[in-house]
Amino acid sequence: MFCIQIAEVLIAIENRYAFTERLCADYIVDTSPDDCDISVAATPEEIAAENDEKGSFSPAYCESLALYRKICTRMLDFNAFLFHAAIISYAEQGFAFTAKSGTGKSTHIAQWMRALGERVTVVNGDKPILRWQSGGDIDAKTREITSEAPGGNAAKTPSAMPGEENPRTRTPSAAPSDEETADIVCDQPAGRFIAYGTPYSGKENWGRNTSVPLRAVCFIERCEQGEADCLTRLYDDREIVSRIMNQILMPKEPLLAARQLDLLDKLLTSVTFYVLRCTPTPAAFEEAFKMTLCNNENKRLRRDERHQYEN
Repeated sequence: MFCIQIAEVLIAIENRYAFTERLCADYIVDTSPDDCDISVAATPEEIAAENDEKGSFSPAYCESLALYRKICTRMLDFNAFLFHAAIISYAEQGFAFTAKSGTGKSTHIAQWMRALGERVTVVNGDKPILRWQSGGDIDAKTREITSEAPGGNAAKTPSAMPGEENPRTRTPSAAPSDEETADIVCDQPAGRFIAYGTPYSGKENWGRNTSVPLRAVCFIERCEQGEADCLTRLYDDREIVSRIMNQILMPKEPLLAARQLDLLDKLLTSVTFYVLRCTPTPAAFEEAFKMTLCNNENKRLRRDERHQYEN
């Protein structure tokens, strides 16, 4: 047994195979299992259920999946959930990219890394945790919400631009143009989601033990041949939910399912959503980079950088 910390939650893991402990090496903490918030273990039946019909995967690998499935289910007790996406950090804000398998999510993230270098960090390349923060910061020791950020400064919440109405109250006919969309500021009056790295970071193993406030979610789709790359803001909650449901674990237990749906409702009102139809080329990065204008902070810096990469 060993202990890790993910999303400020202390987790005791009872493992049969050493693979999971090696996988979680960067998240291991020196604490007693008795002091952890949750404890997980996987039965032989649960381990076997993670394999395919051909038995292609080792029991050790399947155990790691079964354990993470249990961890993610328990995370709902802490206002947190698994989101199948790649999340990058740029200018101290997080951007999530999610897509169907094989669409080119990793290829797109690689374009951000090539274009921005050390200015962009991959928080997690495949299976991050999103945790709702209803104000202030999550204290790592108590896992409770505090009223002030580190250093005694009140936590800052982005507000709408002066004179700008809440985009979520617009009628479909009043939806802004693409140029207007690029300058809309996220409206997060009630709280925010923090995206956390996890040991489960995809085949590229892109990620680190860090966190970033989530600002936008982008659904990536492949362009048809001859179609120009295009970033479009989403306003239809039903469409957004339909897309998100394919990227989360929905519990069977009614109480946990209700918690998951409540968190999805918070996600709808706290971040902006986009669809990026693109090709696996640098032009896709240039189009997606418009999302960074979602937040008013450092706007001039990001405008200048976008101009640099578009010319």
